[in-house]
Amino acid sequence: MNRRKKNNKKKFGFGSIIKGIKRILLSVIIAAVLFVFIIRGILYFSNHITTPNGVDESIYVPLDGQEQYLLIRGEDVNNPVIIWLHGGPSGPDAFMNYRFQRYLVGQYTFVNWDQRGCGRTYFRNRKIDPNNQTANFEQAQVDLDELVNYVLDRFDKEKVILVGHSYGSVLGSRYTLSHPDKVAAYIGIGQAVAISESEIYSYEDALEKAKAQGDDTTDMEAAYRAFSEHLTLPTLMHLRSHTLPYHPVENEANRIWLGIISPYMWLNDVRWFFKPVASLEKYTALNQQLFDFSATADVRDYGLEYQVPVGFISGSEDWFTPVKYAEDYYNMISAPKKDFVLLDGLGHAPNYDSPEEFCRELDTMLDSFLK
Repeated sequence: MNRRKKNNKKKFGFGSIIKGIKRILLSVIIAAVLFVFIIRGILYFSNHITTPNGVDESIYVPLDGQEQYLLIRGEDVNNPVIIWLHGGPSGPDAFMNYRFQRYLVGQYTFVNWDQRGCGRTYFRNRKIDPNNQTANFEQAQVDLDELVNYVLDRFDKEKVILVGHSYGSVLGSRYTLSHPDKVAAYIGIGQAVAISESEIYSYEDALEKAKAQGDDTTDMEAAYRAFSEHLTLPTLMHLRSHTLPYHPVENEANRIWLGIISPYMWLNDVRWFFKPVASLEKYTALNQQLFDFSATADVRDYGLEYQVPVGFISGSEDWFTPVKYAEDYYNMISAPKKDFVLLDGLGHAPNYDSPEEFCRELDTMLDSFLK
């Protein structure tokens, strides 16, 4: 009888500990969620635009058969308009761009766009184009032209400023060369030139550094062979997992954290954000046309004579779109005005890594271009 009582006490004690741990974990989770929502609330009210002539809205506009998502922000709609072209391809970043645009919304109106086949635009049109059959580079040019026309009409402008990041710089370069009558200036951030060549250059540099340190390069070389034989997003990402440790960035922003605390990130942003995490192969297949295009694209083929001012801003430690290629391309092109700014110690996304410094350089560049 006494033994049974003792055993019951032991079971009761162990069960109480488990319940206690569960309560603590639940309390921590609740506290973390509340903390995040408090930060999101603070950031919302500190970034929300309420000026009489300002704009701060999330909308969908029809662009060649699809309703596509725009986040438009600026303190005065009379200011020049910047259309921000995200990279990837299929890497929408509208929900994170408040981090740097906050420094310039007083001087410019920003139009952030989730391009066809990704982000909120994808989920809006999934029923009519579930496999992204219409998402390709030529269609992106048509969509961009309709977006430019929408912006010119809505804000009563003659021209827009195009700023393209990474893959977005391929999109922006091509459009600027084809439609100089609608573009006041073009700026490439991490200007892409020839992605396949860039990866080889990055690999060779990392391999040299690894061998100089006496590191085993067997896995890196195997990853490069796989990349060379089958240039796909998975083989590219696998190769980069071996080369990036040899190309560290001094001040790299945590984009996952930026997304979590963003007051502009909601369900469909989250769903798209985690698609490549859930299955990189399925994510790649969904935008296979764009990834295949990016693997062979070379902006030098579009022409080298710009009829509008052109500027490039690169991080000195950018090995996704290496500075060497951006500088060589810059020296090849002609333009009424051109400028190249190198931000020391920053990587492929200087707009997130050092937003205030980046915006200072962008504003200075545009000020000289638009005079």
